[in-house]
Amino acid sequence: MVDADFDVLRDIIERANVFDGAPVMPTVEGLRSEIDGDHVVLATDVRVAWVGGEAVGYVHTFYLPSDVALERCYLFGCVDPAHRGQGVGRALIAWGIERATEQLQSSGSALPKVIRVDGRAQVTSAHRLFDRMGFTSVRWFEELLRPLTDLPERRTVPGIDIVAWPDDRDEEIRIVKNIAFADHWGSTPTSTHHWAEMVRGYGARPDLSVVALDADGAVVAHCLCGRYPEDDELLGRSDGWVSYLGTLPQWRGKGLASALIVESLHRFAADGLTHASIGVDADSPTGAARLYRSLGFEPNQQSVTHEIVLSASGAGVDRHDNNVIIDP
Repeated sequence: MVDADFDVLRDIIERANVFDGAPVMPTVEGLRSEIDGDHVVLATDVRVAWVGGEAVGYVHTFYLPSDVALERCYLFGCVDPAHRGQGVGRALIAWGIERATEQLQSSGSALPKVIRVDGRAQVTSAHRLFDRMGFTSVRWFEELLRPLTDLPERRTVPGIDIVAWPDDRDEEIRIVKNIAFADHWGSTPTSTHHWAEMVRGYGARPDLSVVALDADGAVVAHCLCGRYPEDDELLGRSDGWVSYLGTLPQWRGKGLASALIVESLHRFAADGLTHASIGVDADSPTGAARLYRSLGFEPNQQSVTHEIVLSASGAGVDRHDNNVIIDP
């Protein structure tokens, strides 16, 4: 793909998001970060759909190798609203399932292997398509929102210091993140390279992020935040995102999560932002949703995760492209 291709994809995604009511404004920088990184190879993992010489949709796989619990490969993409209902989405998903199956089976491990795709709850046509392609709805997630007014007072936790995200301890925090998320649904350890993208890459705002240190100065919890100013005009507000929030198991139940969030809210407000957003697994048994609501967050958007569990022989999907051309 060349620069012009990223411009084309950005325009397709923008039209799709506006049509679907998804409050996200894509950028070429963001696309490059998403589909030209450690887990996506442009030549093999990205395909664009063409109809009559016009690019009308795309899909890419996002493979997350793992040696614990399970292996996952996600499908991401969209179809231009003007070309929906013509077999484009089916062709793209069929290719994506084939490619994801190849990637998952290439590992040679005996771990369970799943292909997943997410869709915003209001886009019912997408969920019907996922069902027809063999996916099953398995999990629901919410995006919560609160204005940065009437903020709770900053909180203290005995034996804990809440400090700004350090510049030189990303690897230590990555290890804490992996331990903290080990019991979260569908999570597998984050690699060093992927963590670097999450912490220092597109949209990341370590200057708005914080960590919790115990009496020995060790990191025991973290709150990694992000910011996407290109969405402001579409939203009519300026959001700071609580992107990743995790606490080591032995430190849970002591108020660290709420203290970290509140500190981040104050940092958002000091940066001139108007709102805070956070995502939560609606089915999580951790009580995270209740915690966030107690801090003033309210439901704003919902998404659904769909899944195919691979058998030994693969997903077994029949490709039917009609007049759609799928090219790198």
